[in-house]
Amino acid sequence: MHPPFSSPAARLRHALFRPVDIAWLVFFRLGAGVFIATEHAGAVVLGHPQRYLEAPHHFTYLLAPLPDLSAPVLYGLYAAVIGGGLAVAAGWRYRAAALLLCLGCWWLFLLDSTTYINHHYLFCLIASLLVVLPAHRAASLDVRAGRVAPAATAPAWTRFLLLGQLGVVYFFAGLAKLNTDWLAARPLTVWLGNKGHWWLVGPLLIQSWLAWLMSYAGLLFDLLVVPLLLWRAARPWAYGAAVVFHLSNVVIFGLGTFPWFSLLMTALFFAPDFPRHLPGAVGRWFRRRVPAPGPTAVAESPSRSWRQVAVVAALTAYGAVQVAVPLRHFLYPGSVHWTEQGHDFAWHMMLRSKTSTATFRVRFADGHEETADLGNVVTRAQSRFANYPDGLLRVAHWLAADYRKQGRPPTAVFVDSRVALNGRPEQPLVAPSVNLLRYRPTLRPAAWVAPAPD
Repeated sequence: MHPPFSSPAARLRHALFRPVDIAWLVFFRLGAGVFIATEHAGAVVLGHPQRYLEAPHHFTYLLAPLPDLSAPVLYGLYAAVIGGGLAVAAGWRYRAAALLLCLGCWWLFLLDSTTYINHHYLFCLIASLLVVLPAHRAASLDVRAGRVAPAATAPAWTRFLLLGQLGVVYFFAGLAKLNTDWLAARPLTVWLGNKGHWWLVGPLLIQSWLAWLMSYAGLLFDLLVVPLLLWRAARPWAYGAAVVFHLSNVVIFGLGTFPWFSLLMTALFFAPDFPRHLPGAVGRWFRRRVPAPGPTAVAESPSRSWRQVAVVAALTAYGAVQVAVPLRHFLYPGSVHWTEQGHDFAWHMMLRSKTSTATFRVRFADGHEETADLGNVVTRAQSRFANYPDGLLRVAHWLAADYRKQGRPPTAVFVDSRVALNGRPEQPLVAPSVNLLRYRPTLRPAAWVAPAPD
């Protein structure tokens, strides 16, 4: 029986601070640490650090203008993140390891905006949350070494925090799909159409009906999966749908560790003690290594304290930021899929297909013009810059600076940019007559961008 509560505030306090079985948190710590470490180890194997080092300039974020890194520092950061992730999973020097993981993830993520990927952003957020979660209080090396006292429970707010974070991802991913192109199956028609050469499944993937089916299935999944997971009777079926959804993404799109990590987080919607009931050796490990709470451990919540007030304030502030940031693109005019303003950090996952080219023309004081060689300012690996007005603007200024070093200061830099959005014919992203040197990168609306295609 739950104790009676005299006010909504008391009921909220009980919901947030009542102790729950810590098994789910150990499960999450193990998976999150290993997946984040694996993702960054894969980046090293695939040559991401080397491509960064080869670039003469980097498209840093306006609010985080980080300095360029040397090879030893860059590879040291990757090593720190990989080691930090494994240390978090093991619960070894957990607080220091989680802080190292958090700082390293954010630093690597913010080095170049042209490499933005939603699941890397999610890893950064999760690494940040791991810093404050008491995930090392059971089945950890810290407990074994006596550095922390073992615990069989964790406050319920820790679980709600992660469920809320995943709910934000799913909800805004679904909300973003409520646009005319997605509802017309344009992006998936383009992506699947490029896979017709695949052995065996290629002829299936290029069937027009499949793009429509996947578009609406993805929309409904993103919008409905969290409500269904919260409904106990529907939870197993909703998780089964999540397995089908994410594994189909593995087969068709790859996406690294993200689908597997999503399934890890989605599992947290089950009861907090669910790892103890997993089949085979995994369930036995949790039953043996993670202490079970006593019969009265989850009956009552701690009495009110200033710490609880601080936790509620922090949760409220964090939730407000997580809701406000994905909505900021509504502050900008035009289509976010065309202008890209407000696109990042908004969970617009695999939402549009873009191909682009850009040729820059440089004009000098005598009226002479020449086509610029981009080899001194960007690399082939940074070709995505041409999708972004901000990227075109930065390259224009880098070109101007390069010409000044040669003793040939330009008076204007123009771009002939061609962008194909969701399979449409190519159109200019910026009018060829716009002198990009008249503008600077800013968070304000880019009024110099050409109108979006119909």
